[in-house]
Amino acid sequence: MDRRKFITALGAGAVFPSTALGKSNGSGTVDVVVIGAGAAGISATRELTQRGLNALLIEAGDRIGGRVYTDMAIFGAPYDVGAHWLHNGEINPFVRYGQQNGFDLYRSPEAEVFYVGNRKASDDEYDQFERAKRDATRAITRAGEIGRDVAPSEVVPDLTEWNLSANLYIGAYEMAKDFDQFSCADWYSSEDGTDWYCRQGFGTLFNHSSRHMNVELNTPAQTVRWGKKGVSVETNRGTINAKAVIITVSTGVLATENIKFDPPLPVRKQEAIQMLSMGHYNHIALKLEQNFFGIGEDGYFSYKTTQESNGAPKGFGALVDASGHGITYCDVGGQFAKELSDQGIAAMQDFVIGELERMFGSDIKKAVSQTHVFDWTKHSLTKGAYASASPGGMWARKEIRRPEADRLWFAGEATSKYEWATVAGAHKSGIRVAKKIAKTLKS
Repeated sequence: MDRRKFITALGAGAVFPSTALGKSNGSGTVDVVVIGAGAAGISATRELTQRGLNALLIEAGDRIGGRVYTDMAIFGAPYDVGAHWLHNGEINPFVRYGQQNGFDLYRSPEAEVFYVGNRKASDDEYDQFERAKRDATRAITRAGEIGRDVAPSEVVPDLTEWNLSANLYIGAYEMAKDFDQFSCADWYSSEDGTDWYCRQGFGTLFNHSSRHMNVELNTPAQTVRWGKKGVSVETNRGTINAKAVIITVSTGVLATENIKFDPPLPVRKQEAIQMLSMGHYNHIALKLEQNFFGIGEDGYFSYKTTQESNGAPKGFGALVDASGHGITYCDVGGQFAKELSDQGIAAMQDFVIGELERMFGSDIKKAVSQTHVFDWTKHSLTKGAYASASPGGMWARKEIRRPEADRLWFAGEATSKYEWATVAGAHKSGIRVAKKIAKTLKS
């Protein structure tokens, strides 16, 4: 995509120190409580500790990593149930970390194949598809360049028979939202760079980088009280008193008010959380005994989309034979992904296999030896895949980064200015906030 380039050295040489954190019993008094042990919570806690502050990291779930997690049991091979791409490799600190610590990292090959009906597209059809994507991208870029905080559906021209395909592969497949659900200005603000993969799984790499962290697992924050001096965080294991708190949970969780605030967050902050809404994006993973796609390891498969549901394209994109492990990620996004989620896991699997049968025949069903779906839309600790600004909501990025009374601080991918929707963006946001808190508390 022709987005604004913001390539800097920030994070390119980043390291992940192995300083162990002190153990706590889930209650007591500390300098800072960090809520959520995803990339932002881990990096914030590490940074605070290095700066001499007593930080306690609590996590509602039974593991660290949040939306970056590699499962080894389901397929008997590395399977990233969430984040898989290491985006913006030029400035992604996890790429450098992996290279320095013996992981097999490599650039995305970017090979692709495109189908029309039950056959590979002709050269002319492929050119039409590419032209439609270019026309749509150009329109969104022009709007974003001048700060138009409007939906792509307002600026993308009529692409005739390619409307649904462009919406699917630029909107739902990349943004986890359809053309009427996200802001051109926000889209344009996003960093663009080279994608990388880790053959052992992104979650495996992340866990290695965080292996010395002490985290209070199975300790959900229930209420954050901040009306007086300092803050107190009530959990299922007791109350933690602190000078400040960093909240790194997703905007989806914040929007559902699973964590109560006393007093309530200011109206402007609540509005920002609502405007930075979570998109829907789920892997429907298949283990295939035969590769039908006409493309090899880490190749992209896409096809001309002709069906819609309530205006949203009904289709998927696939990453074939990810890292050579025989697992193909068939990914659905946007409102159609939400619709499938509402129908259940079986509906997700049936849709993808049905589409593949339509294109490749009944033999593909026989070749599917195993399937798995991880539904981030319904996951109680995320309530969606990743956040982006709704049309008219570009202002919310700045608002959610603003602390409340120097006691409530927010971090996570949704708070990143240029690298939102990425693990690296979440990681850097935690460091940024921790540095500001350390300066504030020591001043």
